[in-house]
This record gives sequence, C-alpha cells and structure tokens, in this order.
Amino acid sequence: MRKGKRVTKRAILVLALLAVGAILLFFFYPTVLCAGGRYLAPEGRGRAEVVILEGSMVVEERAVRVGMELISSGRAKKLAVVYHESDERAFGLPPDYDLFLIQKISELGLKKDQISIYAVPREHPITLNEAKIVLSKLAKDRTPNAIVLAEDFHTRRSYWVYKQIGKTLGIDIIPYPHFSRFKIDGWWQKAEGVRDFLEEGMKFLYYVLRGYIPIKSLMVT
Repeated sequence: MRKGKRVTKRAILVLALLAVGAILLFFFYPTVLCAGGRYLAPEGRGRAEVVILEGSMVVEERAVRVGMELISSGRAKKLAVVYHESDERAFGLPPDYDLFLIQKISELGLKKDQISIYAVPREHPITLNEAKIVLSKLAKDRTPNAIVLAEDFHTRRSYWVYKQIGKTLGIDIIPYPHFSRFKIDGWWQKAEGVRDFLEEGMKFLYYVLRGYIPIKSLMVT
C-alpha cells in the first residue's frame, strides 16, 4: 500500500511539472525549448580521474574523440569505453572487439595504458545495470571520480543513474553530453532532436517513477 502511494505521489508531481512546462512552452517556446534541452543534457564542471564513454552496441569514433579532448584539456587522465554485448551482435564487428578498440583508440593518439574497455550485457534496465557493473570495476581501482560522457538527451538519466550508484561506492560523477545528430541550441528544428528529446524525456520520467533514480533528480542536477 505504501509503495502504491509513493508511486501515486511521483505520478502527480510528474504530471504537475508537465502541465507547468506546457504553459511555459506556449508563451516562451524558444527560450523554454533551449532550457529544456540543457535540462536533459546537463554539462558539469571539474576534473576527474577517468572519462566513461557510456555504452552502446557499437562505439563511435566521434564520441571517442570527445573523450580524448577532455583528457587533452586536462579534465581527465584515462578513458573507459563501455559497449553492450548482445546475442544480436552488430554486423561486421571483429571477433576480439576489445583488442580492436584499444588498437584503434591508440592510433588516434591515446596511450594504451590510458584505455580501459568494459563489455556489459544488454539487460534491462540497461543504463542501471551498466552503471553497476562499470562503477564496481572502477571502485576496485579506487577511482575517486569520473566524467560520464553520454549522447544527446540521454545525459541526465545516465548522470543520475551513475550518480546514485557512484554515491554508494565513493565515486563522484560529473555529466558531460556530446551531440552527433543535432546541436543543443535549436534542437527542435531537427526531427532527430525532437524525437530524441521526447524519447529520452519519457525514459527519464520512467526511471523516476520506477524509483531507479530519486525524485529530486527532477529538480536538481
């Protein structure tokens, strides 16, 4: 019964926030949309021991380069690349994908001892399970902090999931988004931006309603 009441309270708060957002959007849509994009893609400041390139089925070179830029600028020392393993393996991947990634990333200019590769199973809830596996491994190396490099509007959900898990392991998390399909300013002018904003917004709310991340994640970064 108590759990049901908590879910109801969460749902009421979410609906109230959506209603307020709709009103603001009607009157001040360019400013509100820009703020909404930055809400789902927060960019933190500070330095960390490692950049975590958040998982996907296939690692993109553009994302790797963003992580390397953070290292070259002095904001981090190492790069941890995460990818998802699945029974439906992406076509064309080499048999030893870990070794392949290390080789390719080192060819871009990063030393091999600065690179870590983590393969995680693609199991739901994907982001939550990924964070548990990756941070537990980093905790064994006594990593004090990390920058989570996430794609587009997935950033806020990734940040809060990693933040929650990191808190229990003593690892501070800094969010950092990268955009490959559209720009943060004017995202609503691209179909990919609108689709990503709506999809990731709903997934973020789903994680809140399920209790995977705290309700305060709706209001603070």
